[in-house]
Amino acid sequence: MKKLFAVVLSLVLILSASACAEPADLFAALQDELFEFSSGAGAWSTELRVSADGSFTGYYHDSEMGETGDGYPDGTVYTCLFHGQFSDLTQVDDFTWTAAVTIGLDGGQALEEIEDGIRYVLAPPYGMEKAKAVTFFTPGKPVDQLPENFVAWSHLQEIDPDAAELPYYAIWNETDDAGFVTGPVSEETETDVPRVGGWAAAADPTVTDEVRALLARGLEGLMGVDYEPVTYLGSQVVAGTNHAILCKATVVNLNEIPTWKIVYLYEDLQGNVSVMNIADFDAGSLCTYGAE
Repeated sequence: MKKLFAVVLSLVLILSASACAEPADLFAALQDELFEFSSGAGAWSTELRVSADGSFTGYYHDSEMGETGDGYPDGTVYTCLFHGQFSDLTQVDDFTWTAAVTIGLDGGQALEEIEDGIRYVLAPPYGMEKAKAVTFFTPGKPVDQLPENFVAWSHLQEIDPDAAELPYYAIWNETDDAGFVTGPVSEETETDVPRVGGWAAAADPTVTDEVRALLARGLEGLMGVDYEPVTYLGSQVVAGTNHAILCKATVVNLNEIPTWKIVYLYEDLQGNVSVMNIADFDAGSLCTYGAE
């Protein structure tokens, strides 16, 4: 009897140890993932990175290229860097966990500043602003058991309309109606997070076949104007990449003089491309020589 009791006790201890290890195992699995909550059109996104101890860091940006003013002709970016901690991890089923959340903004961020022609405004972390608790979904979660609003924000139906199971890790913040899903981590995001919203001038402005293909994918379905790419101006690392391309725009079937446009494209983490904005290019506005 003592021997049987010892065997049973050993099994209980082993199972208890496994149960205690599961939270650490989940966070350890998440630390190699980049979580993104976005519109899918590139205008805004919020990103999260989770560490093995349940702590996390993130940043939010919302680029409003048409919101300009004196000193910031290139638009406005609402942004913030933030951090927090997931705790009290509780397993609900084989593919679902819940956790409490604490969150705060990183220190040293200016409330508002203008840099390189862009106005940066400190904003709350959209999608995590009111979070007190979240739900984690792991790959394999049946889609028909997922919250309807999460499925809409996850863009799963756009990626795979016939998916029966969730193919990636996800975080659902019901309070803010925000669904974060994982995507591939690029070489850029493996390094330190760059200045959010900062544009980098192209090292090579040549219009390559890749740039032409990028523009064609972004403009697909737009009719009436022909956009001929002239110069690749630069890029902006977000949850994916924004691109700026100078184009000669000609109205189809009209004898109008061509105009110059800057076409802003967003390329998401899955390689989908969409138009963010098409702005007039006024060379005169960029020259201040002799101005009073």
